[in-house]
Amino acid sequence: MTRAILTIFVILFTFEILKSQSIKDVDRRPFDSLASIRIDIDGDGKLDTIHPRTYRINKKQSKDRNLTKKDIRKWITFDLVTTRGRRINNFFKYNYGTAEQGGSYWVYALISAGDVNKDGKTDLLFYSGDDSSDETITLINRENRFTVLSRKVTDSDDW
Repeated sequence: MTRAILTIFVILFTFEILKSQSIKDVDRRPFDSLASIRIDIDGDGKLDTIHPRTYRINKKQSKDRNLTKKDIRKWITFDLVTTRGRRINNFFKYNYGTAEQGGSYWVYALISAGDVNKDGKTDLLFYSGDDSSDETITLINRENRFTVLSRKVTDSDDW
């Protein structure tokens, strides 16, 4: 009996995760589109503000060699400011490729995933992709931070 209940719980939990992982075209934006994202994170009924930022990091620091475009890593990070004044800087960072042509994802999305783990807090779904592959990451709200619950990578066999 306990095993059956546990199995049902796992199936329902997995279904909630899969159901929440639905990114629409309207949610996707290029990495140079850094407009604020508005989601009620703290459950007060008011939209909180998430500020995306991109930056680059040099993979190699060498005086003997010139950096190439594949040595430059491109990142996006997100800062949260709630309507109550709480701030969480860099609550999620993601490496979306290199400066080299073809080495990067083109678009991203960050949306509400609802309450995936049923703890009363808004969880998030991050998406990054291009025309041949994508990655979807479910982020669980842990009050002062977000942790990765699941990560799904999809590659197209059409290329």
